[in-house]
Amino acid sequence: MERIRQTLGLTLAALALLAMCACAGGEDAGPDLDPADMARAMMDVDTTLPEMVERSSRDADGADSFTYLSDLDYGKVEAYFYACADAGTAEEIAVVKLKDKGDAAALMESLHDHIKARQGTFEEYDPEQLPLTEDAVVTREGRYVTLIVSKKSGLVQKEFQNFFQQEK
Repeated sequence: MERIRQTLGLTLAALALLAMCACAGGEDAGPDLDPADMARAMMDVDTTLPEMVERSSRDADGADSFTYLSDLDYGKVEAYFYACADAGTAEEIAVVKLKDKGDAAALMESLHDHIKARQGTFEEYDPEQLPLTEDAVVTREGRYVTLIVSKKSGLVQKEFQNFFQQEK
């Protein structure tokens, strides 16, 4: 009888350990960062940005607003923050936190499509804005993807990357 209890106890302990490994294992979700905090820090490093209009997943119409930026299924997005120039110029900063980093390539492709659409718009009504869109940056770290359209895109991109250097 004692042997049965020991075997049962060891089996239950092994099952508990397997369950914990299954929950903790698999794809590394990476750091848990707030896209709004990230984007605002990124905007702070570029002092040339004009007044920006902000939208995010926290807004009541957050899902609808996201469709302006991307055609990715919103169900794949955990959170996002998007800011664009209030004056109608090309500047944009966006940070999207995906539920699964496996969706990052699809989001990046969608953001490139967004940039192409913006280029078409600026070709028509404000060609002076085209160089900003041509130098746009779309990059990722794990399940975080950013879009940067700014005069100091390299500096802004470095700030994005800094969030992940701090976590390592």
